[in-house]
Amino acid sequence: MDSHRLAPDTTGPHRAATSLIRQLLPLLLVTTTGALGTSLVNVALPPLAEDFSVPLPAAQWVTLAFLLTSTMLLVPVGWLGDRYGRVPVLRIGLGIFAVSSLLGLFAPWLELVVFSRALQGTGVAAMLALPVALVRQRVSGHQVGRAMGLLGSAMATGMALGPALGGALSSAEGGWKNTFLVLAGLSLAAFATTHRLTTDTTTTRQGALDVRGLLGLGMALGCYSIALTLRPGGTAGTLVLLAISGLALSVFVRIELRATRPLVDLRALRAIGVLPQLGMAFAVSVIMMTFIVIPPFFLTQALGLSPTRMGLVMAVGPVVAILCGVPAGWLVDRIGAPRVTVMGLGLLALASLVFVLAPGSWGVAGFLLGAVLLTPGNQLFMAANNTVVMSRAGERRQGQLSGMLNLARNLGFITGTALMSLVFDLTSTMSNAGASTGLRAAFGLGVVFALAALVPGWRQRLPAT
Repeated sequence: MDSHRLAPDTTGPHRAATSLIRQLLPLLLVTTTGALGTSLVNVALPPLAEDFSVPLPAAQWVTLAFLLTSTMLLVPVGWLGDRYGRVPVLRIGLGIFAVSSLLGLFAPWLELVVFSRALQGTGVAAMLALPVALVRQRVSGHQVGRAMGLLGSAMATGMALGPALGGALSSAEGGWKNTFLVLAGLSLAAFATTHRLTTDTTTTRQGALDVRGLLGLGMALGCYSIALTLRPGGTAGTLVLLAISGLALSVFVRIELRATRPLVDLRALRAIGVLPQLGMAFAVSVIMMTFIVIPPFFLTQALGLSPTRMGLVMAVGPVVAILCGVPAGWLVDRIGAPRVTVMGLGLLALASLVFVLAPGSWGVAGFLLGAVLLTPGNQLFMAANNTVVMSRAGERRQGQLSGMLNLARNLGFITGTALMSLVFDLTSTMSNAGASTGLRAAFGLGVVFALAALVPGWRQRLPAT
């Protein structure tokens, strides 16, 4: 075992937990900052559009530019980390994120803000992809689950704080620029802590970047993301882009199967058996995006809550998620990742079913019941699934596998936003119950995704050690 890994716990659970947090503090701060980068600026779009005197659809490019670059670069960043060292690449990502945040802070026109967000997405790709890989270098095997749970809590903290903090910052003096100021400060603070991260002990310094594979993957992901977010040309334009995305994906697969040193070693992924885990991560992300996108409409339109009360009700789920991250990781270490995966997916299926049945008759109480089942289920699944994937990845593929995990999640978020919004819109307009029917239909589809993920989750087994 490497000398920089944590020693086995001989000092009691409380001291061990404190030691683990201290050991992982740089990665936790990086993950929280990356999650805030995803969620913080989105709330500031209305005042940003007003400040630049542009329509809201034009301001939405601030979000789309970030989403496109972060999604397309998750896998290449993982490859770069495996080849040149994950700590150096993480530091470069943090530096890019800090510089781009300052650029957005002082941007005099919208186009420069969009460009700064695209650069932020470049940096955040490293900030979200590499911490999971670095955990395996810093933590001994018996504590990997708890470490993954801590990262899950850090991610939940950033996502939960984003909307509330973004709203408060945007309404203060300085407006939307405050969000970029906070992100710059946090990324610089995170960068300052990375001196505590030890240099990678294993890198692969042979072979050049698979440029053809990178272009094919970028084309596939770019067309898919634009089709489901902007929907240019209506239904016809969306279908054309999806067809181009599918064609580019097939070309990418052919390139990777023939490449001597592929960007994504598809044969290796199949050999170590992580493709089902990536599929499960995609399905769970679709469900979690349903929880983010659909309930605000239900709570305000069907239950008549004010925006303030709606925000408080929506905050319950993320708070529970933050509290459940460490217990979820402890459970993974105690009873094993495969069992916890099934438990998490089962809770997600049950919670989705509660959203179908309870909120319409029980109101806010029914919604809260679904929320306090859904978010712990997600934390259980994330801690377990991350542990399974990273335990099957050799030292030389930790970055690539971590990037693939985050890519699966991002694609799930994109798909969930588009698909569940479409389902909600169609069903709510066809029923007198409106938003209540839309909520039931969206989470009814969520039940299907959860049950579909349960099939490989039930079958999976960790390799013998």
